[in-house]
Amino acid sequence: MTTRVPARHRAPVRPLTPLTGLAETVGRSAGAAGRGVAVVAAAGGLALSVAAPAGAAPAPAAVDASVRTAVSAAFSTSPVGVVAAPATAAAQVVATTAAFTTVPTPAPPPPPPAPAVVRAERAASGVAPAAVVPAVAAAPAVAAAPAAPAAPVVEHAPAVPLGQQILDVAGRYAGVPYVYGGSTPAGFDCSGFTSWVMREIGVHIPRTANEQKRAAAPLAREHAVPGDLVFFSNGGGRAYHVGIYAGDNMMWDAPRAGKPVQLRAIWSSAVTFGRVAPV
Repeated sequence: MTTRVPARHRAPVRPLTPLTGLAETVGRSAGAAGRGVAVVAAAGGLALSVAAPAGAAPAPAAVDASVRTAVSAAFSTSPVGVVAAPATAAAQVVATTAAFTTVPTPAPPPPPPAPAVVRAERAASGVAPAAVVPAVAAAPAVAAAPAAPAAPVVEHAPAVPLGQQILDVAGRYAGVPYVYGGSTPAGFDCSGFTSWVMREIGVHIPRTANEQKRAAAPLAREHAVPGDLVFFSNGGGRAYHVGIYAGDNMMWDAPRAGKPVQLRAIWSSAVTFGRVAPV
């Protein structure tokens, strides 16, 4: 047989919180006053309402100093004030919620109307359309490159014909005395003079008058030009004298002893012409 020993249990105890003493104090005060009293604790933003018998008007002055002391002890702050609550209201916690309003983002400004739309609107309103000139970016200024110096114009003198060159050389020896067999500027005979002048322009011809005649290309008198040779011949065709034709029946030659190199007229009709240079 089992013997049951009754266990000893602790009596149920109501949990104690910082509001326990406050509730008891408020209950006592409310019962004594016979009305509903609400105590507001500003520090925590918490309102405590206690139900009391209906019919009594709220009287904040009826709350004794013990209630204020209990509120201070529960929230470690001084109570801001005491307000009355409706008799029928139950104890409740009132929370304050802040309301936020969303501000819409402003829409971007509309783009400017196209030139065609502007002209159409002006035409509709009776305003003369203004000329719409598109904006053109200014081109950067470009420094002009310095002009290249013009090449100097070289005017070439016209080439002197070879015949004229021969005459110019012959004229430089005017006054050189006649020397038989002479072929230098110290003294010339007729064929020595002509061979020297032709050599200066780069044409080499034989030394004697008759040999020069044989080496030259024969010409008719009408075809002779300045620079050709003039031959004086005897009846057998042999040349015994020679000079340089200067045109207009004139010639340069070394005549004879006692007469120097000079320009003079062709004194005989029994002459022939020959060409030894491309004059």
